[in-house]
Amino acid sequence: MFKNLLIAMDLSPASIALLRCMGPLRGAGAESVTLIHVMNIRDVGGLYLSMKSFIEPLLKDKEKRLMEMGFRTRLEIPMGDPAYEINQFAKKADISLIVTGTHGESLVKDILLGSVVHRLLQLAEKPVLLLPITILEEEGGEKKCDVLSGDFFRHPLFATDFSGSAERAFHYLEHIVAHARPQEVTLFHVQDQARIHPHLVHRLDEFNRIDMERLDGLEKRLVEWGRSIVRKEVEFGRPGPLIVEKIRKGGHSMVVIGSQGRGYMAEAFLGRVANHVVHRSTVPVLVVPGHP
Repeated sequence: MFKNLLIAMDLSPASIALLRCMGPLRGAGAESVTLIHVMNIRDVGGLYLSMKSFIEPLLKDKEKRLMEMGFRTRLEIPMGDPAYEINQFAKKADISLIVTGTHGESLVKDILLGSVVHRLLQLAEKPVLLLPITILEEEGGEKKCDVLSGDFFRHPLFATDFSGSAERAFHYLEHIVAHARPQEVTLFHVQDQARIHPHLVHRLDEFNRIDMERLDGLEKRLVEWGRSIVRKEVEFGRPGPLIVEKIRKGGHSMVVIGSQGRGYMAEAFLGRVANHVVHRSTVPVLVVPGHP
């Protein structure tokens, strides 16, 4: 499921920092990496060829790091709308996973996701792995990028509402358990208070029992793939904030979530819960679209 990676780069320090984090994906079955840098047609215009000849050596230098890690590599430098071109290439080249950071040169001050990543999530028909990158200011005002690397498969948090989108995301969790062998996995379901309160509160115990049985079924599927410790939790409240709170309490190395949940109205680019999580997560988030 992670065989062919596509790393979206804008050659900012933030996107270059992503390359340090590919080790866990190699261990989870990734074999090839395509580095893609899309030159925005609005910025480049007729200078495409000269700009490409300038950018290509820079990308080749970054490509060496990936080759040393054992990946087959290639470069792509198309021109167009970045998010659109990334999605189109991912479909055409049978990409398994798009990898990108949550900060870049296009970062808007009051938006946690860079504008290109924001639009990419609107369009993506392939899973997207978002790696949070912190912009640090050093002495003298210089900026430095720090990316959460290490083994982000160590303890995945799988947030589910038992929708079709969540089921598809669970297949990716199964792959992670089978190939990356995480120490622990947490299966997490939130009883959405907006759907239950006030008219169905008297049935909350019943709903909790039913959904814990569903989590039991997911646990059995995971046990078939590996020996990870599986934790199961059901809580009541607002799903997005509770998932983010669980992330911030620490211990989880990544979040796996479907892009649109059961009965949710699609908002700017994702279902409202996934939207909330990707904008606030301090750990990597694997966003799996509802349809292949």
